[in-house]
Amino acid sequence: MKLKKFFIKMLMPVLTFLLFVNSTYSQKVISGVVTDVNKDAIPGVSVIVKGTSVGTMTDLDGKYSLNVKEDAKILVFSYIGKETQELEIDGNIINCKLIDDESELEEIIVVGYGTMKKSDKTGAVSNITSDELNTGVLTDPIQGLQGKVAGVMITKQGGDPNAGFSVKIRGAAGFGSGTQPLYVIDGIPGVDPTTIAPEDIESYNVLKDASTTAIYGARGSNGVIIITTKKGSKQKGSKISFNSYVSIDNVAKRLDLLSADEVRSYVDKYNIDFTDGGANTDWQNEIYRTGLSQSHNLSVSGGNNNTSYYTSLTHSNFKGVIKGSSKQRTVGRINLSQKGLNDRLTISSSLSGTVEKNDYISYGGWGTNDVLYQAFRRSPTDPVYNADGTFLESDRMFNSKNPIATIEQIQSERSAKRFLGNLKADLEIYKGLILGTNLAYIRNDDESFNFTPTYSYKAGEGGAGRSYNNYDNVLLETTLKYNKTLNDTHNLNFVGGYSFQQEGWDGFGAGGSNPASNYIGYNNLALLQNVNPGDIYSYKSEARLISFFGRAIYNYNSKYFLTASVRRDGSSKFGDNKEWGIFPAVSAAWNIKDESFLKNVTLLSTLKLRASYGVSGNQDIGLYLDRTIFRPNGTAPNPETGETVIVFKGDKNPNPELQWEENREINIGLDFGLFSNRISGSVELYKKTTDHLLYEYPVPVPPNAYANTWANYGAIDNTGIEFDVHTSILNKKSINWKSSVTFSTNKQKVISIDGGQFSTTDIYEGYVSGPGMVGGSNHSQIVRTGYELGTFIMPEYASVSSDGVFLFYTEAGGVTRSIADAELRVVGNALPDFEMGWSNQIIFLKNFELNFAFRAVVGTDMLNATKMFFGNPNGLMPNGNVLHSALYEKERGLTSSPTLSSYYIEDASFIRLDNLTLAYNLNVKKIKGVEKIRFYFTSNNLLLFTKYTGIDPETTYDGLSFGIDNFNVYPKTKTYTFGLNLIF
Repeated sequence: MKLKKFFIKMLMPVLTFLLFVNSTYSQKVISGVVTDVNKDAIPGVSVIVKGTSVGTMTDLDGKYSLNVKEDAKILVFSYIGKETQELEIDGNIINCKLIDDESELEEIIVVGYGTMKKSDKTGAVSNITSDELNTGVLTDPIQGLQGKVAGVMITKQGGDPNAGFSVKIRGAAGFGSGTQPLYVIDGIPGVDPTTIAPEDIESYNVLKDASTTAIYGARGSNGVIIITTKKGSKQKGSKISFNSYVSIDNVAKRLDLLSADEVRSYVDKYNIDFTDGGANTDWQNEIYRTGLSQSHNLSVSGGNNNTSYYTSLTHSNFKGVIKGSSKQRTVGRINLSQKGLNDRLTISSSLSGTVEKNDYISYGGWGTNDVLYQAFRRSPTDPVYNADGTFLESDRMFNSKNPIATIEQIQSERSAKRFLGNLKADLEIYKGLILGTNLAYIRNDDESFNFTPTYSYKAGEGGAGRSYNNYDNVLLETTLKYNKTLNDTHNLNFVGGYSFQQEGWDGFGAGGSNPASNYIGYNNLALLQNVNPGDIYSYKSEARLISFFGRAIYNYNSKYFLTASVRRDGSSKFGDNKEWGIFPAVSAAWNIKDESFLKNVTLLSTLKLRASYGVSGNQDIGLYLDRTIFRPNGTAPNPETGETVIVFKGDKNPNPELQWEENREINIGLDFGLFSNRISGSVELYKKTTDHLLYEYPVPVPPNAYANTWANYGAIDNTGIEFDVHTSILNKKSINWKSSVTFSTNKQKVISIDGGQFSTTDIYEGYVSGPGMVGGSNHSQIVRTGYELGTFIMPEYASVSSDGVFLFYTEAGGVTRSIADAELRVVGNALPDFEMGWSNQIIFLKNFELNFAFRAVVGTDMLNATKMFFGNPNGLMPNGNVLHSALYEKERGLTSSPTLSSYYIEDASFIRLDNLTLAYNLNVKKIKGVEKIRFYFTSNNLLLFTKYTGIDPETTYDGLSFGIDNFNVYPKTKTYTFGLNLIF
């Protein structure tokens, strides 16, 4: 603090000298103190003699001292967020009290290539500031937005720190291509949000309807999330912030497996021949641990009227609850802004770097190295170690492996480095006319390493591999913006621009088996004794997107609003005949409250009707899908020479007509406010149709050379209602309570995928496989015309026969024990009926703060595949382990092996307390130079209310199949966090 005060004291005389260097007249000294309405001192206030450049700034105590000419008349006091005050010089001591500037406090939202007042919006845009975000352990910055915006579903199945979140805005607009939104960070599209520290985020702006996303053309169909990072505050001097937390994580819920004694009772009761390992091992205890996470963030920001800066460094370490899984991440950022040419030129730049290290364990299947599967099925009577301290490897079951040995012996690591830099210049070439240029460069590098020692398997082979991947992205954008107000009633805003973006991918990898040394690991691949064709590879590819865009916004007296935009995109990802597309949009709004018939209705403070229509696209697909690519396909002898040669094979038919998915959306919105906006919110109704669906369709051979072609066919509809309301429940001196509720529904229906040249009748999805159910058609969901995505279609369970066999309904209305004769029926749907969020902020006893956020997903079904496999006593017992529910199945005489049917479909509706924070803000008024000291306790996933019998009812709504809870899901965690925030 002494250092900060020292700099301010040094700055003041320098600034005073520069401002007075041309003064030649007699002078006098004016001094005083500047405070706010609460009589608190305001540092960094600009104090200037009106009509001159003579001025200074207030110090940390709000004090100023200024030499002025004898004929000086008026002092001007200005500060961001406060109304400018002009006071007459009538003595040597002039004190000033600044009040809040209501116009400055009006919420500003960020839209494509610009900003606007929230009251001026015509489309569906939601703004969330950093103060409203979830807190605690955020392995992904997007997690802070969970449950905060109606129509935005942010989900993650399990608690793997190395796994990301799925984000759906008004449902997925497509199913054969990417369905994640476009992220725009500080004006740069296509940036990975995990490269940002959560502490560096100032706000999220979510563009939900096509009228707002169409300005991003071919990348806007799945919505756009604009992230704005923090900048230095002008006229506030320097500010240092330190944020730190330590968190412990525990598995929220475990599988209810049998103990060793219960296995022994089971074999005794049913007189089963069994070899007892003599131990009492809880394998879940062996693979799970208490996770420890910590994060430390230091930022320095500040500036003056011409310069602002923000710099930060964040280091995070996330230790997963499964042994062997962890993530470390360090993020550095610098944001700078400089004004020149009498404030006509603004140059801003940012530079950020991310270094990340990941340690992985395998858990996604039911193979030998899948830790969860091996732990769940392993007999609790077996010990972890032999008497000599080596790992016990049991022959009880096929493909059995000690999961602790897998964790300890097998290495799977990743090291990543990410760099982002941009430089932006805006020049006002004429009043209201601004020419802008934005240059950006992104480079992401990652290296992966894996090693399995020869002693890890009985076969004694082992192996190693390394790979390197590089991604770079070059962006050049130029814009021309014009703002004009005529007669204080006609307001015009125009932006036009050009964008060029080029992406490149390249990399290589090498691997093999049977290492000559287990000590060297993956560090010297020359020691691998077996290297086969395909073990060594490399690649290089690139894609370009060239765009022209424009938007015009007009409002008459802030009562009638009209917005129109158009973008023309050209992408190298599509066929030669369809590389260019046009994406128009139009929206309008009517501020009904300003009409004469409502002006005197004091109860109503805001009433605004909005309507919009827009077209956006989706180009998030792989490269070169419009043409045939020949790839190596093993080796074969040359029939002419007998030499062994590499054989090449084509992968698909060419399609020069391949084009964008096209998303057409209608949105109607109503913004409202009551009681001076103490209650405010909005209602949205939308319907979006996505056609020209991108998908790899099956085609006949002949006449086609290959059996599949990437093409555009089919359509899906998303329709829904969104509602959000924000209230100030209590606003008293002793307590302040703000609350917000979000509600959204979305129905996603397949309109067509059949009947054309490129079409298919059904797309079988949701394949499940596990012990006792290998091979066969084990698809749990079907994508079919007229049905919603996520529809479970399978045999419907009727009962169990007298000899313990599952019985299913037939088409004729009877029952059958043959799965092949059972009728496939719709037995559920994984898409929820609606989703809700409830967030609260309560400030009480002056310095205490309580924040809590609930989230509910209602009307969703889940396939409990874990129960299907581990709740069946046949196959795994007695040498393996099962759930306690398997004892019930044994008691009722079940003899069937695991069988896919509606018997395992459950209601997975839930209410979750996502976040609970209790904080104490220390009174720092008497501590000079200290702005804030805050201690807090946060818990994530503290409470869960559900009837679902599995570990966790939450699923990731991504791709064509979801709503399946298999045993290979990383467990959800419950976290307890202790943190500190300092500002000085």
